[in-house]
Amino acid sequence: MTPFQERLHGVIPALLTPLTSELSADTDALRRLVRRVVDAGCHGFVLMGTTGEFASIDDADRAGVIRAAVAEATGKVPVIVGCGQPNVQRVHDQTKEAADNGADGLLVNPPFYFPLSNDEIVRYFEGVVKASPIPVLLYNIPGMTKVAVDAPTLVRLRDVGVQGTKDSSGDPKNLLSYLQATRNDDFRVIVGGDGQLVHALMSGASGTTGPAPNVAPQLVLAIFNAWQDGDLAAAAAAQNRQNELLHA
Repeated sequence: MTPFQERLHGVIPALLTPLTSELSADTDALRRLVRRVVDAGCHGFVLMGTTGEFASIDDADRAGVIRAAVAEATGKVPVIVGCGQPNVQRVHDQTKEAADNGADGLLVNPPFYFPLSNDEIVRYFEGVVKASPIPVLLYNIPGMTKVAVDAPTLVRLRDVGVQGTKDSSGDPKNLLSYLQATRNDDFRVIVGGDGQLVHALMSGASGTTGPAPNVAPQLVLAIFNAWQDGDLAAAAAAQNRQNELLHA
């Protein structure tokens, strides 16, 4: 297991990207948010994923967002940066930018808009891994990209160097197929959705990356910590409390 994989577990919030009234990134507000989730006990965080509205963030703001978050985290938890573009060269540029500004890992979705074969998905990620100075995770979110990565293809991605995945398919069967396909190795599977955390942990997932900790980090941490302590009843009760918030 790589050092990055060892740290990839628990509650890893998908952070919002605070904006100013001029719609540029508000790095002061971001630093306060980072401080809040880290002080609460979260195990890492993701910048500029779906919750962080990566598609709406100006390229000129990205480096400043990463620098501000890395500075506030002070090495206590891994900082993961979303890189999702249909243009391969832009993704390569973003991976280098993330590494140069102190990020620990990357969350990369398949190119969206155009349909891709499984072989094309593998070739794409092989190129990203080779070009990236830091570890790469697959972001499987077919509801947004329209590209679904099945378990056999996930194994091929593992074999070309992808170190884990965030599964935001919303399909418990897909999550289980990922876990079964990678159960006997160091590949990390994180569920993308705090509402599924107890089920995901029971199935063997390493943790969760979702939006709820932006609002209530302690609620999500209560689920994970109870699970870690072997108290399934407390974990289920905490999950129910959190789901009430999610559906409020």
